[in-house]
Amino acid sequence: MKLFISPILYLAFLTFYGCAEFQSQERNRAAKKYHELGLWSENKKELGKIPDLPDGSETSKWIELFNGKDLTGWKETDYAGRGNVKIKNGELHIENGLVITGVTFTNKTILPKTNYEMEYEAKKVNGADFFGLLTFPVGDSHASLVTGGWGGAVTGISSINSMDASENDTTVYLKFNKEQWYKFRLRVTPENLSVWMTPKEHLIPLNATVASIVKAYQDEAAKTGSELTAVDAEKALRKLNPELDKNIPARDTIYFPGESQIIDEPIKDKVIEMRVGEIELSAPLGFATFQSYGVIRNVRLRKLK
Repeated sequence: MKLFISPILYLAFLTFYGCAEFQSQERNRAAKKYHELGLWSENKKELGKIPDLPDGSETSKWIELFNGKDLTGWKETDYAGRGNVKIKNGELHIENGLVITGVTFTNKTILPKTNYEMEYEAKKVNGADFFGLLTFPVGDSHASLVTGGWGGAVTGISSINSMDASENDTTVYLKFNKEQWYKFRLRVTPENLSVWMTPKEHLIPLNATVASIVKAYQDEAAKTGSELTAVDAEKALRKLNPELDKNIPARDTIYFPGESQIIDEPIKDKVIEMRVGEIELSAPLGFATFQSYGVIRNVRLRKLK
């Protein structure tokens, strides 16, 4: 007796097999990539060693610390009354809790204590306090980069000489719009803590117009070798500032494309430590929000010479 196989069943089998084979190939390519970077250990469950600097180089390669798929290498921080933590569209969503919600990096043995840079992007969905706080190693201690704390504007490092981000020399007041991405770059050396932010704030002068603001951005771009037409410059500004026509007469803060340094703090002979409290659970490396919904993506680290 001949075995009859339905054409529909046969087609379904080929489709399933093809998808499974494609997924397997994708997993193998991803595993090879992480292995080449030295990011994952052989058991694929923990992060491996971060590569050292190549000979003659000032920095190592950037290493992704968040894979955008799950919490491998991270865990939800055990804050009382914490909100939900979810992965969506390659992003880490830290939802509102009663107080603090966050995640902590689990493989502390691979983290450098100094001479390194970190980058990440963060945006606030809702809330009125910090939405992308980063706790990080500083020598044998830890500190936290607070973004939009104390009501939504205070940014700085907690703590330096027992003073937190709202009261030490790193304190700056920045405007953070909801649903807008901000990129932060942190540099830690034995002598200094430095932070850069993209985009950069621009204060509107008295009697400014759209044309004068566009010209100011053209002039600034020219300093970095970018020659922009007035049309292109205005287009870039309106993308970052959808209410530009309202912002200017109100003399509200707007953004220019590009990176600006917001913190430059000498730390030699200063006491660097975390603010006392639950936030200490974020050490050695972690992200947190305070009664706010924040989203994190593109988390990476590299060593410095």
